[in-house]
Amino acid sequence: MSHYLASAGVLLMTAVVLNSAAVSAREQEPLLHADMGESKPVLGKIGLALSGGGAKGAAHVGVLRYLESQHIRVDYIAGTSIGAYVGGLYALGYSVDDIERIMLELDWVSGFDDTVPRTALNYHDKQDFDRFNLPFEFGSLDGEILLPQGVLRGQTMANLYILSTGMVPRQTSFDDLAIPFKAISTDIATGHAVVLDSGNLLAAMQASASVPGILQPIEIDGKYLTDGGMVSNMPADTVREMGADIVIAVDIGAELAPKEELQDSFAILSQLSTMMTRANAVEQVQNLQPQDILIRPDISLLGTTDFSSMPLGFEKGEQAALAHADRLIPLQSSAEEFALYVDNRQRYKQALEAFQRRAIDNVIVVNNSRETPEKISAALDINAGDSVDADEIVEAVDRVYALNSFERIAAEVVTDEDSQKTLQITANEKSWGPNFFDIGFSLEEDFSEISDVKLDLAYTMHHVGDSQGLLRFELSSGKEKRLATEYRLHLDPLEHYYWKNRYQYSQDEQLYFWDNQRSLKTLTKAHSISSSIGVNLSNDMIVELGIAAEIGNIEGPSMIDLDIDYQSYSGFIIISFDSLDSYSFPNRGTQLYFKGAYNDDKLDSLVLPIVGDVFGDTALFNYEFSLKHARSLKQHTLISKLKVSGTDSDEVSLIHTHKLGGFLNLSGLHKNALVGSQLAYGSLVYQYRINWQGFGGMNKPLYLGVSAEAGNVWQYKDQRGLDDLIYASSIFIGTETEFGPAVLGFGIDDLQHKTLYLTLGKTF
Repeated sequence: MSHYLASAGVLLMTAVVLNSAAVSAREQEPLLHADMGESKPVLGKIGLALSGGGAKGAAHVGVLRYLESQHIRVDYIAGTSIGAYVGGLYALGYSVDDIERIMLELDWVSGFDDTVPRTALNYHDKQDFDRFNLPFEFGSLDGEILLPQGVLRGQTMANLYILSTGMVPRQTSFDDLAIPFKAISTDIATGHAVVLDSGNLLAAMQASASVPGILQPIEIDGKYLTDGGMVSNMPADTVREMGADIVIAVDIGAELAPKEELQDSFAILSQLSTMMTRANAVEQVQNLQPQDILIRPDISLLGTTDFSSMPLGFEKGEQAALAHADRLIPLQSSAEEFALYVDNRQRYKQALEAFQRRAIDNVIVVNNSRETPEKISAALDINAGDSVDADEIVEAVDRVYALNSFERIAAEVVTDEDSQKTLQITANEKSWGPNFFDIGFSLEEDFSEISDVKLDLAYTMHHVGDSQGLLRFELSSGKEKRLATEYRLHLDPLEHYYWKNRYQYSQDEQLYFWDNQRSLKTLTKAHSISSSIGVNLSNDMIVELGIAAEIGNIEGPSMIDLDIDYQSYSGFIIISFDSLDSYSFPNRGTQLYFKGAYNDDKLDSLVLPIVGDVFGDTALFNYEFSLKHARSLKQHTLISKLKVSGTDSDEVSLIHTHKLGGFLNLSGLHKNALVGSQLAYGSLVYQYRINWQGFGGMNKPLYLGVSAEAGNVWQYKDQRGLDDLIYASSIFIGTETEFGPAVLGFGIDDLQHKTLYLTLGKTF
């Protein structure tokens, strides 16, 4: 349930650099060896040092394009952050055209959101996703509060690396790539530079770009590694140590902002980030030798996270290299030598692609969690003998990550002495668990009768007693108060079947309205227990059979002097399906809910002035049915809703009541203004999505909508009829925020009831 913190989003905008993919490193025989041809005896060998700078790294590609156009061969590459990404791709044999295409096709913004999409969650997690909407992630172990190591796990960024190159096998040495390569990272424990020159190339590239505090460190060889820009943002010294006689250093680091631009805390944070990277880059520049060439593209108009401007970066990089033509052209190779260089790089890439097309010989799951291996393997759904491409690997990793138990899911390919190709999946459980806190918040205001602030808290203990049991404690404030505990035990390794037991104490305050004006108020206090057996028919659907008991008291206003004790016993069935991509602003999917219960009620007899006789003991069948379906065409979405509930009794029930009224629940009326034993409601909602970019280039959809609604409640079955429906409509504007959906709307019904609604964090 990891929505972003607003402050973290701003930090990400000012400090983020790039990329991710995590696993520990092991040695193995190199898959491929590059034949770089004869060395240049006169000019010496050329090394390329590529600095960090986020989306500005597109300029590196422009520099490479110019070098290729002039037949300048690169013998060594060292890169930091985005420089490690571009340099890593080039070292694998990708051409400049390949790298440009890859960088333009990737959805870089998606790499800054590790939230599991609602559609990928299982049914129970979907409900928690909606209720506990605040983005705070923390847990506990042995009484100690634990926090994640970064705002982002780096899971989705790791996927972008896989989509960039496919699965690259573990290397004994990065010197065996098409071009010898090294990535620079920082050991966050010591502050020292770490030069990554072997093992998992994608993990090395990602470690070089993991901004501390924003992206979680990557663990390699027992070290927590983060963005190399803090210690060596332009690694000219590294590429010289690799054997380069001439260093072409490409510096895309930002300059310090002048005093007049430092007017707020965000600007100060950005300046601090620049200071860390700029200081060591200046030192590298000062240590350049007379034969070295420093290229500084004019990328002042490009932002660190402005990935939409990468085409301009390509252009600026090529222009900057052209400006040094007088020093670069003498580095040209002969036509024959450069042709051999290009051919060797192409052959390396082709060999890599042929390896990637080979079927997998073995699949190994390293399970560093308490989840059952059967559950992980079933979600992965890749077996020995399968041929899978990068997209299929990412989809499989996402399925395992969607189990919502893991901090990171890492995928890598290793080979052995028999050239067996093994896919290794490493599943690391959340380090801030196994017990977790969840927080939900909602605000509802209609500027008249209803003002409700609700806070939901939950503490969940997983694997209770070394079992697959889950124990949760819940507390809810507001007009509907709850104190509950629930125990859910999974009955099989794949968690298809479960046994659920729940106790709940509730206090519900109900306002009653006459002509949409507040008249009466009641308070219901109840203790309830239930036990049920359930089955997860799919990721989206559950069926439960159970029994329940409730004892309570209904207190009313002094003018009626309502004070009724009651008991209710029931057997019930629940059938529910949920595939919505968002509950409040869905673009696609369906949600269906049905609950049928046979109730045996015992309560004090009473005669009410308006309702008449209310009998004490009743036996009745009570049902609830709701349907919500969303379908979209481009930015247009039509949402249909239907709710029908009631009893099969001809008597009024004070216990099993159904409520209608509020935003998109018969708009124009106050929340739950209509209360009765029978309910019917239907609506069509049209919403138009406007895409705009918020902080850090993050897409923030804005929704404009209108609704047409009809419904009513009745006390008796024989009162129900189409001629008694209330018709309503609304207009609204809303968006998704860090605190859930935010909506400002206006509703009116055919009785001329008008209400203005403001909600934050409330599902509707």
